[in-house]
Amino acid sequence: MKIHGKKIHGLNTEVVVIPRQTGDIVFKAQAVLNYEDHDKINPMPKPPTRMLPGGVLQQNIEDPAYQKRLDEWATQKFYWMFVKALEATPGLEWDTVVMDNPESWGNYKKELEDSGFAPGEVARIEMCISDACGLNQSKIDEATKRFLAGQGQAQETSSIPSSEPSTTPSGEPVSVGA
Repeated sequence: MKIHGKKIHGLNTEVVVIPRQTGDIVFKAQAVLNYEDHDKINPMPKPPTRMLPGGVLQQNIEDPAYQKRLDEWATQKFYWMFVKALEATPGLEWDTVVMDNPESWGNYKKELEDSGFAPGEVARIEMCISDACGLNQSKIDEATKRFLAGQGQAQETSSIPSSEPSTTPSGEPVSVGA
């Protein structure tokens, strides 16, 4: 794919550096484009079916147990995305997070905290991941404003006449120096 002749390639990558007296700690997060691995390990729950009058089967998406399972599934998927995005960090090893165990994915936060990262630092790492995965609406809004401002400047420049008109809108010749 190209836009204005420029080839689009490579995943969005964000970096956050946490300063330490013993040396800066660098986390890299890379956009997650494919959730197939997640879906194989942690498939979306299916709602139960119920029998309606007349013998019609219907999926019961309002079932409280299903809603709870769906919420847990969505949370685990979010955690998986965070852990997967951080795979771009060279040398990062988890003690309790195992990529093929959905119950372990949420442990990333506790591991970061247990390693001495303050809540604000953990939040900054999470923000880095969100930015890499395109989940930062304020950055998207900022880029949109830059684009639109550029469009406005281009439009202003193109709408300024390069010379004085030779006729008026009525088609009559312009009187110069009356």
